[in-house]
Amino acid sequence: MIDIDIDGLSLTELEQLRDAVNHRLIQLRYSNRHTLPELLRMLEELKTALNDQGKQWRSLERWQWMDGQIRFWLNPTDQVQYQSGWYTIDELMLWSRNNGPVMVREEDDDEPGETWTEVDGVRIRWLPDGTMQRE
Repeated sequence: MIDIDIDGLSLTELEQLRDAVNHRLIQLRYSNRHTLPELLRMLEELKTALNDQGKQWRSLERWQWMDGQIRFWLNPTDQVQYQSGWYTIDELMLWSRNNGPVMVREEDDDEPGETWTEVDGVRIRWLPDGTMQRE
C-alpha cells in the first residue's frame, strides 16, 4: 500500500488520481464476460467516470446485440474529437483513456482520394464539424 498525501496534490494531480482510480475499479470489477444487467451497471459507472472527465454525449443509453456482443450507441456532443457509433463496453473504456475507436483520428492533409472543392482558385475542404479549410 502506498501512502498518498492528498492535501499536497494540486487540482490537476487530484483529477488524474481520481481518473486512475475510476479506471482501475472498473477494470477490476469487470474483466470477464458479463450479463446484460452487469454491463448496464458497468455502463453507469463508466458514464460517471466520463462525466468527471468532462466528456459529454447526447445519447449513451441504447444497447443492441451486434456481432456476438452487446454494443452501446454513443452520440457524443463534441463530434470534432469523438465519433458516434455502436461500441462495446471495452471500447467505451478506451474512450475514457482518450484512446480507441471513439477518438477521431487526425488525417494527413493531402491523403489520396481526399476531395477538395475549388472556388475562384481557392481549394476548400469541408471538415467534420461543418467548417471549411482553405488552401
